Amino acid sequence: MARASTITLLSLDRWATFLGLNPSHFNQGATGTTMAVSRNACQDVWTQFPWQGVGRVSRDDLAEAIADAERDIAAVLGWWPAPVWTSEDQQPYPRHYRTEVFGDNSVNTRGYYQPVRAQWGNIIAPGRRAVDGCQNVRIAYSDADGDGLSETATVTATDAWWTDVRQIKVYFENHGDVPEWEVRPARTKTLSAAGVFVATFWAWQLIDPDLWEALPQVDEPEAIDWSQAAHLEGSVDVCREYNDTTAVSAQFFWEPTPCNLPVPCSCGGTGCSACALTTQDGCLHPRDVRGGLVVPQPGDYDDATGLWAPAGFSVCRDPDFVKLWYYSGLIDDAYLNKTSMDPLSNWMAMSIAQIATARLQKPLCACSNVTALADEWRQDLARVGEGGVMLSNAAMDNPFGTRRGEVLAWRRMSKLALRRGKVALV
Repeated sequence: MARASTITLLSLDRWATFLGLNPSHFNQGATGTTMAVSRNACQDVWTQFPWQGVGRVSRDDLAEAIADAERDIAAVLGWWPAPVWTSEDQQPYPRHYRTEVFGDNSVNTRGYYQPVRAQWGNIIAPGRRAVDGCQNVRIAYSDADGDGLSETATVTATDAWWTDVRQIKVYFENHGDVPEWEVRPARTKTLSAAGVFVATFWAWQLIDPDLWEALPQVDEPEAIDWSQAAHLEGSVDVCREYNDTTAVSAQFFWEPTPCNLPVPCSCGGTGCSACALTTQDGCLHPRDVRGGLVVPQPGDYDDATGLWAPAGFSVCRDPDFVKLWYYSGLIDDAYLNKTSMDPLSNWMAMSIAQIATARLQKPLCACSNVTALADEWRQDLARVGEGGVMLSNAAMDNPFGTRRGEVLAWRRMSKLALRRGKVALV
């Protein structure tokens, strides 16, 4: 499933595999008069929005729960469970230990530029999310297993400048730069030396989103027959998504100074602008990757050399605060080794799924074979009563909560909790 109102690191379809949900039904799909793809599968279909299936969890409900779980994990660990682009992270610039003194050299006792603590750790690189090379291509549907159903969707695009298959993303048509509309996960992805990109998906991942949003005509949610070509997308957008290190990754700000003070308004400038901050662009580099310690400095990007050229501050004193742009988060080793196309590890994905599922307030569906695991994760272990479980003090202090899924996830996360305050600002 691709579209969600909230961006999540754990794709919704990947979450469905942890719960053993039928992937076609999870995407509100069916094959003609046959609901189940396999025998004894649950016959309930999922909807996109809560109002389409009152009393059941929708995909939008699930996306919100997953996003909340990911934010909570990031808040506890100090870094995101998978790479995320952070924009305009505003942090105070280091000041002289004597509050009445203005710093004017922007260096520490070692002679290096002053570091700043970013909001998130595990810094991968400075930069901003960028998308280019988008192509609109037709989807080829085929019956790969010879069962009479064209369940395989193949997307092919070519660009000689493409070199990293992990950067190539497939989006629903006319949404090539919107992360929420990425079609994921892909079944396979390949990129040849000539820049020929081929990706395969399941047909039900490409059901026309307009049908997801259709008004229900009956009491129960209606399944969409994905064996009908008219119910599937005909084209998709294929784009390269990457971290742009040529963009400004640091921006410095100075508060205006009254003109009668000895500190000048600007180096070589005249007059003072009331209620206007002075700004200057620059770049940054990491000093402590895990702890999120970065070093912003003024600079100008040189298109000819492809490098950032150093510059002096435009105001003759240290900045008051700085905004940061960077790419950070945990990366799965399989992704780094190019054996996986998803930077979110299975270990971390399971923890997210456990927390998100534990917090779902409505039933997933009416099928006991699907809800058994969800009900187990949603059990509140702190509730006293028949069948109650005695929790340790450590489990009771769990920052995620006391439901079983939250406790299980904390047992994993507690081993990774980052004590970033112990890293000196040097």
